[in-house]
Amino acid sequence: MSTSKSTTATGLVDAATGRPIRRHPDTGAYFVKASGSSHFWGRALDALVFLVGYVVLAVIAVMVRESMMNSGSMLGFNDGFWLTLYVVLWFVGLFVYGMIWGTAGSVGDAAAGMRSVRIKDGTTAGAWLGGWRAICWSFFPFFVVMVIASALSGGSGDTWDPKFAAVDRRSGLAQGQPPVPDPKIVASQQAADAEQQNLPNLYGQRPDARP
Repeated sequence: MSTSKSTTATGLVDAATGRPIRRHPDTGAYFVKASGSSHFWGRALDALVFLVGYVVLAVIAVMVRESMMNSGSMLGFNDGFWLTLYVVLWFVGLFVYGMIWGTAGSVGDAAAGMRSVRIKDGTTAGAWLGGWRAICWSFFPFFVVMVIASALSGGSGDTWDPKFAAVDRRSGLAQGQPPVPDPKIVASQQAADAEQQNLPNLYGQRPDARP
């Protein structure tokens, strides 16, 4: 099913934030996307957390290698093995972090008050898909540029994956406040109604005019 803006739009806005209310096409449930700035800083924090974790693992690997070299183990002098190990640690670490992100939510999600869900039904990615989605980050060197562009444009989708969106868990809707009609749409409708009511008065004609 299409997940385009026209499919999920409702004509309503969040009472607390004023951001558009969307609808999951499969379930009809309402949701509010996280703001572009929240999405950016949440994902930036995720990147920082992962990098810190990777550095810790890499340092441990270096210490183990030095210990093996000091003990005379030939494996400690095998540069190819250790280079491969660092690469494996990178992707395994990403996958594990993605599994957490796809189930319980990432550190960035918690800090930004958002959650990555499928647009069609509001479900999370799950451990397996979450892991692979995280792996995909490493193949998109322009990911940060795209997120910055998303923040500047006010968007908050998961950028390279249009099937997912970052949902604002701190919105008025999430706190139980009912949505309200979009003032812009209401004003536009009122203007259209006023114009339609004035049509019979064109050329001096009135609705109750007699021939």
